[in-house]
Amino acid sequence: MKGISYRGNHICFGRYALQALEPAWITSRQIEAGRRAMTRNVRRGGKIWVRIFPDKPVTVRPTETRMGSGKGSPEYWVAVVKPGRILYEMGGVAENIARKAISIAASKMPIRNSIHYFGIGIKEKEVFGMKKNSSDMIQPQTHLNVADNSGARKLMCIRIIGTSNRRYANIGDVIVAVIKEAVPNMPLERSEVIRAVIVRTCKELKRDNGMIIRYDDNAAVIIDQEGTQKELEFLVRSSGN
Repeated sequence: MKGISYRGNHICFGRYALQALEPAWITSRQIEAGRRAMTRNVRRGGKIWVRIFPDKPVTVRPTETRMGSGKGSPEYWVAVVKPGRILYEMGGVAENIARKAISIAASKMPIRNSIHYFGIGIKEKEVFGMKKNSSDMIQPQTHLNVADNSGARKLMCIRIIGTSNRRYANIGDVIVAVIKEAVPNMPLERSEVIRAVIVRTCKELKRDNGMIIRYDDNAAVIIDQEGTQKELEFLVRSSGN
C-alpha cells in the first residue's frame, strides 16, 4: 500500500490515541485483542473508542483444489490501515494509566505504532515522521479556529468551494466546514454544517513585494449563503495584537 492516511488521522473523541506508523491489514481478531487488553488494564475505567472497522473480506481457498469454481469463501475480515491512521482512542484516565494500556494494545498489533495525544492547551504532538509544516496547509479534515464571536470555537474543513482540482485552501477561500466546538446557549451549535472564509493560515503567504507572512494558527470566519458575516459583528483576533 502506498501513501498515508488523510482521514481518521486526528484525535476526535478522547485525549490519548494509538496511531499506526506502517501500512497493514489488521484482522478483526487483532482489533478485538487490542480493545480487550486496554479495557482490562484500566479495569473498565475511562472510555475507549475503536477508530477502525474490519470491513474488507479476505477469501481463502482450500489447499490442493482444482482451478475454477470461483473464489473461495470469506475466511476472515480485515481493516485496511495506512500510516497515520488512528487505531484506538482513550479518555477519562490519567496519562500514566493511558500510556500503559495503549502500549499493551500496541503489542497486539502487527505493525509499528506510536502514542498520540493532546496536551493541555497545546497542539497535537508530531508523529510518524511527518514534518511540522505538513499540517499547515488547509485541506479536508483540517481543524481551524474561529476568529469571530459567533459562538463557534473549532471547525473542521469538509471541502473547498469553487475549486475542482486544487487540493489546498488559502486566505480568502470559502470552505464548507462542520462545527466541532461551540459555546453553549449560542445560535450556532456543535455538528452544524456552515460556510466560512479563511482569514489566517500557518502556511507562509508571499506577497508581491517579497514579504512573507505566517500566522500561528489556521483560522476562519463564519459566513452565510450570501457571503456576509454570520450573526454577530466581526472581531478578528490578530496574533500580532
